[in-house]
Amino acid sequence: MLTFNGNMKIQFQKYRIIINTGLLLCLLLGIWVYFAPYGVKNYLSLRHELTQVSSEVDNLQQQNLALRVEINEIKHDPSYLKKIARQNYNLLKKNEMIFDFSKKKKGK
Repeated sequence: MLTFNGNMKIQFQKYRIIINTGLLLCLLLGIWVYFAPYGVKNYLSLRHELTQVSSEVDNLQQQNLALRVEINEIKHDPSYLKKIARQNYNLLKKNEMIFDFSKKKKGK
């Protein structure tokens, strides 16, 4: 049977204090690393923001490419230019007439 004398109990208490102090310091260090100005929380927030901005940049690049294609067609394709003019500005060809068959609402 093991018995502890007074000296061993004091050593055990010293080790226990050292271990508890070490654990407390590790906990505080972990909390500081997470919440520090350049810590994990800030890193995760910035990474999420970077993902959103990258997605927005990709969308804008696609829109930019589509607009460049449309500008090129307007500059070099007369039939496309006529099509746009007819759609957006209700222009007509020679000898062309518009018949409006929509029902007009009666005013009271």
